[in-house]
Amino acid sequence: MSALTKGACPDTMAQASRRLRVGLRRVPVRFTDMAFQNLIRWLLPKDDRFFSLLEEHAGVLAEAAKQMLDLPSSTQPSGDAGQVQIILEKIHALEHRGDDIVRAIMLALDETFVTPIDREDLHSLATALDNVLDYLYKAAQSFVAFEMNGLTQAMREMVQLLAESTAVIKDTLPFIRAHKLEKVAPARLQVVSMEKRGDAIYQNEMASLFKNAQVDAKELLRQQTVLEALEAALNSCQDAVDVLENVAIKHA
Repeated sequence: MSALTKGACPDTMAQASRRLRVGLRRVPVRFTDMAFQNLIRWLLPKDDRFFSLLEEHAGVLAEAAKQMLDLPSSTQPSGDAGQVQIILEKIHALEHRGDDIVRAIMLALDETFVTPIDREDLHSLATALDNVLDYLYKAAQSFVAFEMNGLTQAMREMVQLLAESTAVIKDTLPFIRAHKLEKVAPARLQVVSMEKRGDAIYQNEMASLFKNAQVDAKELLRQQTVLEALEAALNSCQDAVDVLENVAIKHA
């Protein structure tokens, strides 16, 4: 018998036993998966290359959207074909750079045991950003391949929405690294609002084209291809901010 219990009265020992039982009940029985992962991330060295790559990717797609704004409008005199081709080549180069960044992220995922945020979130975010670039390039490529005279008013409005959405994504991504997670949800609402406006523009324009007897099948196909690519790019912007909000909720 220990020195502590040898001279203790029965009431004192009973009180100590009760305190011990109460204390044990207050000890967490198990960690959740998220708590365990957060503990491991806190203990191990931080790997910021994922944030750097994602932030670079967001900058690339924002630049691609800005390049789209330089395409001529259908209400203006036809732009120089050589200048339009230069814009397409710039967007194509940015799309290739985006592909390189995605490959770097996937390789880093294979090489890294503990990531700063969940692997599936890193994968989903990189994929969404890459999709935005792919659809932007498809829209620009179709514009050139179909020898369109210029962006229609609806196309111009959707490209403007893309420029604004990608700028928001570019500005929001650093908040994850800086743990300013409360700023993610308002940014997501901005992008969601722009995506809804883009949907409305797309639906109205397609309805107008189908009703216009002066629009032949070839012209309808040309415009539809570009409009669909721009709408898909806006949808991918929302996919990206949805992932960002999910990350913010997990790590809040």
